[in-house]
Amino acid sequence: GAGIVGLAFAVALNALDKERRFVIDVYEAAAEIAEIGAGINVWPLTLNIFKEMGVYETLIPYFDHYPDLEPRVIFGLRKADEKKGFHVHDIMNDGGALRIHRADLQKGLIQHLPLSDSNTDQNNRRCTLNLDHRLVDYTHESSGRVKLHFENQPSKECDVLIGSDGIHSTVRQLFLSHLPNPEKYEKYRKPVWSGLIAYRGLVSREALEEMYPGHRSLRHPGLTYAGKTRYLTTYPVAGDKLINVVAIARDESENTGVWEGPWKVEVTQEEFFEAYQGFDEEVMALIQCIKKPTKWALHVLDHLDIFSNQQVFLMGDAAHAMLPHLGAGATVGIEGAYILASLLTHQSTSGPLNSEKIKLISSIYNTIVVPHANSMSKLSDETGDLLILTAPGFNLEQYTLGDKIPMETLQDVFGQVGKNWFWSASDPDEDRRRAEELLDRIGKDMGIQVAA
Repeated sequence: GAGIVGLAFAVALNALDKERRFVIDVYEAAAEIAEIGAGINVWPLTLNIFKEMGVYETLIPYFDHYPDLEPRVIFGLRKADEKKGFHVHDIMNDGGALRIHRADLQKGLIQHLPLSDSNTDQNNRRCTLNLDHRLVDYTHESSGRVKLHFENQPSKECDVLIGSDGIHSTVRQLFLSHLPNPEKYEKYRKPVWSGLIAYRGLVSREALEEMYPGHRSLRHPGLTYAGKTRYLTTYPVAGDKLINVVAIARDESENTGVWEGPWKVEVTQEEFFEAYQGFDEEVMALIQCIKKPTKWALHVLDHLDIFSNQQVFLMGDAAHAMLPHLGAGATVGIEGAYILASLLTHQSTSGPLNSEKIKLISSIYNTIVVPHANSMSKLSDETGDLLILTAPGFNLEQYTLGDKIPMETLQDVFGQVGKNWFWSASDPDEDRRRAEELLDRIGKDMGIQVAA
């Protein structure tokens, strides 16, 4: 897949591959690359990975501000399900959040793919981007390689298969069916509807200024307008020319885990208005600027306990699709990509990448990446419950949409939201070092020779 995580893995593998051992084939089902969605948050943690990957300088022009480690507000949290909303709490970290349009991030990553038809040197490496390749199956060959079978395209072979093909992942379904006990993983094959929907849209600064002069979103790095069972988040993207709006609401119908109909549809502005009736006038002004909002049914994956087996690895949404309350899904996927690229290119795996080494890398990848991804997914769930004022432990059950909630309670709830962003400025090399230390230690115990 040629989404954010798939591209990040290809770029990371190339950047860390000092021996120039790896040839990378990227297969994308679409006939052209087009990233859905709008804004994405790049945290200080993610930025450090991008530096190691060599894409930092390329991305700087796309960010909403120049990267630094000054204490910055990530989001200002407001109680907003009443006509006159009010500020409650600021979430801060060192470096804040760098906001970027998904298409710009994708463009920056593609620039660093060492494509075989590129006129630039690109580290003397070969990478092929294969569009219009829809995987239907893969088989393990007697040669030890993996054979990829595509719809209406010739089959191809590889030594290692990386499934970064999103929440609808074909690789995941095949991967689970190839495990020794596939019946255990039946419920993990398909995504589950979370009971939440998201309204999305982009607002131009000019339109908002005309609609609501001096609107708070025009001068704030990020805002969350929270209320009972729903909230709305804004932040600037596209070099501060646009404001990304994401509004998440709990669906009041009975949640069976199955969403009937398409996951993404264009809806009327009236429906969006109705969902946020009674909210702060700033929220209503934002909605009024979105002429063609889209509605998304938010799906997740149950928490898998295995992301790799033999030569097949899952990463990104194919492994751990999570809710967007922390803006962490892409970051966790990029972390996993970075760790796997580090393991594949580490000195302990110098020379031919035989089945014994791949099996060891697979085991370490599961040991490091699986628990981290699942804990972040659970943390995102918890953060969502806090933002829609339904989290247990705060006596919120007595309140309904639009009710006055004591400021002390709101500060406790939103203070916990702020604490849940502890990871955003952490050291991404901590897990990488753990993974490489395991590789060194276990590899030596197994008699795998470490290069001098």
